[in-house]
Amino acid sequence: MGVTLDAGGGDKKVKPNINVTPLVDVVLVLLIIFMLVIPNMQEGVPIELFKANNAEQDESEAEPITVSIALDRDSGEIGYYIADPEGERALTRDGLVAELAGIHEADPSRQLLVRGDARIEYGEIREVFHDCQNLGFAYIQLAVGAQKEGWQEG
Repeated sequence: MGVTLDAGGGDKKVKPNINVTPLVDVVLVLLIIFMLVIPNMQEGVPIELFKANNAEQDESEAEPITVSIALDRDSGEIGYYIADPEGERALTRDGLVAELAGIHEADPSRQLLVRGDARIEYGEIREVFHDCQNLGFAYIQLAVGAQKEGWQEG
């Protein structure tokens, strides 16, 4: 079907001649089938996804509001701070939430950066993060440090 052998007489040797046209035809048909079928495939149950205000980060020039949660070395108490042009201002947790509510009300598109001290339990930082989400901030970042070489969990 795709191979022709020249077995003529004399001192001629056998020369295989492969016809690749049927192979190319089959590959092109398969390519067309996959091009039509794959875009229509979905993984799992078909669903409609939620709509988000900021699905992708906008290229804004405004600096994010920085919220820091730190552990005081002397007293062992958790301190809440918000960045100001003059520096960081200490607040209570309720004061921090009230301040962030006012900022969000003035400009709902502002981004927020939450920095947490590694010595504080993650649950405490997550609660502040959750409070920020409940205020309606659409884009909240959690600042993390680089993992040191050789560090292992445990």
